[in-house]
Amino acid sequence: MSAYGAALRLARRDALRAKGRTALVICMIGLPVTAIVALAVLFQTSAWSARESLPYEIGAADARLTGAGHAPVGQTADDQDIIKPRASGGGDAERPWTTPEITRRVAAAFGPSARVRPLETGGRIALRTARGYRGADHIGLDLRDPMTRGMLDITGGRAPAALGEVALAPSLGFPIGADVQIDRSGTTVRVVGHVRDPREPRRALALTLPGAVPGLTAPRPQWLVAGAGPVTWDEVTALNRSGITVLSRAVVSDPPARAREESVPAAGPDGTGVAIVAMAVAVVVLEVVLLAGPAFAVGVRRQRHRLALVAACGGDARHLRAVVLAGGLVLGGAAAAAGALLGLLAAALAKPLTKAFLGVVLGPYEVPWALVAVTMLLGAGSGVLAALVPALQAARMDVVAALAGRREAVRARRGWPVAGAVLVLLGVAASLLGTRALHELGAALGAAAIVIGCVMATPWLVGAAGRGARWLPLPLRLAVRDGARNRGRAAPVVAAIMAAVAGITVFAIGVASDARQERAEYEPRLPMGSAMVRPPLGKADAVTAAIGRELPGVPLVPLRTLPGEGAECDQADTAKCPFVGFASGPSRSRTIVLDNVVGGAREARLLLGRDDPAVTSALAAGKVVVFGSPPLPGGTTTATVAYWKDDRRHTLRTVRGIPAVAVREDPHVQVLVPPSVAALARVPVRTEALGVDRADHRVTEAEQSRLTEVLAAFTDTGDTVYVERGHVDSPSPMLLALAIAGAVLAFGGTMIATGLAAADARPDLATLAAVGARPGTRRLLAMGQAGFVAVLGCWLGIAAGFVPGVAVARPLTEVAAVPAGPDGAPAVPGHGPTLDVPWSLLLAVGAAVPLLAVVAAAVFTRRGLPLTHRPAD
Repeated sequence: MSAYGAALRLARRDALRAKGRTALVICMIGLPVTAIVALAVLFQTSAWSARESLPYEIGAADARLTGAGHAPVGQTADDQDIIKPRASGGGDAERPWTTPEITRRVAAAFGPSARVRPLETGGRIALRTARGYRGADHIGLDLRDPMTRGMLDITGGRAPAALGEVALAPSLGFPIGADVQIDRSGTTVRVVGHVRDPREPRRALALTLPGAVPGLTAPRPQWLVAGAGPVTWDEVTALNRSGITVLSRAVVSDPPARAREESVPAAGPDGTGVAIVAMAVAVVVLEVVLLAGPAFAVGVRRQRHRLALVAACGGDARHLRAVVLAGGLVLGGAAAAAGALLGLLAAALAKPLTKAFLGVVLGPYEVPWALVAVTMLLGAGSGVLAALVPALQAARMDVVAALAGRREAVRARRGWPVAGAVLVLLGVAASLLGTRALHELGAALGAAAIVIGCVMATPWLVGAAGRGARWLPLPLRLAVRDGARNRGRAAPVVAAIMAAVAGITVFAIGVASDARQERAEYEPRLPMGSAMVRPPLGKADAVTAAIGRELPGVPLVPLRTLPGEGAECDQADTAKCPFVGFASGPSRSRTIVLDNVVGGAREARLLLGRDDPAVTSALAAGKVVVFGSPPLPGGTTTATVAYWKDDRRHTLRTVRGIPAVAVREDPHVQVLVPPSVAALARVPVRTEALGVDRADHRVTEAEQSRLTEVLAAFTDTGDTVYVERGHVDSPSPMLLALAIAGAVLAFGGTMIATGLAAADARPDLATLAAVGARPGTRRLLAMGQAGFVAVLGCWLGIAAGFVPGVAVARPLTEVAAVPAGPDGAPAVPGHGPTLDVPWSLLLAVGAAVPLLAVVAAAVFTRRGLPLTHRPAD
């Protein structure tokens, strides 16, 4: 047997003998492998390929034809992109194909046995409800034809068989047998079934036969073709010359070389993204090495006598290194294999769970074997790297001291703290200065340098903590000095906790600063709690009556306006749609909700959210109130009446010298015009919105949903009901995930260090028992060890990540100013970086995690002290 074979055999036996340490190392290495493999499989599974999507796109048909025009086109093999569009002539180049034309074209290309079924997708219909309308995606398809098998599922009743029938998604709330209006023209059909999209079970869907909804035109007319046999790439290109694109089962299943050549080339990997992924992988490997390394160090300390016997029997340093590294290879390989298997099983279990709880349907189970193999190699390599430092220490051990059972003094590397301090300083400089050129990547590089520097300085910091422990209570003093004496066990765990908390600190500060910037840049369109309804032109009275039935007793404030430039025009001749503009001083870029509101004190209170005596008195005096403007020269403004026609602005009249007052406050309204001044413009006033003053009533979310459904009876445009609720500052899921990840890593590392310390300190505990220590001293000592490692690691990590976190906030939140444009566009002011440090999160990691670790150590540590005995001579 070779020396390396013997080393592997010894490593296997040692792993089976020390079952607790083996399980600990396998968990530390295997869990990251499990997470990466599961995420990789789920990512690969969630991406539907063109081949996997065929049953849902074309059912059992041979092909799907799309005829949006008669001009020659080119396409990719999966019909996802139209490429190489060719210039065409003829008057019907943009005219869509019709079903009779497609039927004749298919018969000419594939013979009379080929069958054609129209397919209508991409449209929306409005279902009449008791309050108004609800929208649904429309699909026009005869689901009784076998060629459509698998495209949609009928979960109740049957598929539509006549033009007056529809199948709806159960979520829409219409029972089978009910009559429902499916458009705004009064078309009523009978609900004969419930339908579900297999890939989107929660989709609001309406299925009819093609042509059942009058006036509904599919954006891209399509047809399914069956009985044509395999549609080859040559036949696809022949149809392309007629303006028809084809999704062919034969081409997608086995794309020819010519089809692959004409496909759109995929974009190459982004350099920044590759760098970030590489850094993430390096951090994961570093965490594993730092956490598993102490376990191998303790294992080496326990088998020092066995290793010394190997050396005494003729083994040299190379053989001792091989024995320890073989242990890393055996445990790393076992952890990688177990972690990969567990990741595959976890991904398989997650697929039905995502459908049941999230309504998300993943694609067919697909394993990226190459990535799984690389992950397993990384896991096995992490085990070898974790055993590397203990292997080097074992190769340099004093054989005589090991045979005698004496411990060797730990020799500190004097140059490491200095090198670590230099790296920390370089990292701080890179974080603060590198963000200008490299943006977020500069902060990431600086954080990496700081973390590596702190890792190099951690043994010195642990030793320094031990030297300053003289004033601590006895159990805590023993714990700190034990960590300082056994730096090879404590320092890597402290460094692992520090690295994890440092990364979380960086991301937490960046996410919190980004959220604070969003809050600062949010512009309320109305006073907090007020609401506005935008009725269609000419239907304000009907909408007012409908809202009155839904919100009885709630007063509505009609907001009448003089139309401004860009206002909606309901006339074919734009000369019949004049608009009014009032001159104001220079102002910044603004969001305008309404242009020229005509009214008095009541309208001013709604828009400002309070009674403003200056605005009220100005309106009573017949003055125009100009919002968001500096003082007006002469206290007057000019009203210009104009219209647009033939891309030219035509001025009808100008009214000068109108008394006006400027107000700096911006309620997102251009001006507030008294009725007497509005008459001077000789432009019809129209009701553009209905307001609900917060002093009268605050619209709830349920009421807003009902009002939206009511307004859908008058218009199919969205955003008709707006309620000002301010910036929705819900707890960030990312911050919550970061807090959980940080707590788990810090807590897990602390428990690992405590367990290793307890296993390694049995002789010291026996000595304490021999000198009369109380039984509870063991528990107090474990609590002190857990608290020491957790406190030092967490707060060192917060300190290490603070500067990169502050630095990363700059590229994330800084906004450059935009100067005024030559066409008169107003300037957009910028602002400097926004900084927000989530102290509550950092304090939770720095205080709550050590406290939790101390409590866990107290609960899971036995109270009694171990006793030893010596046999009689």
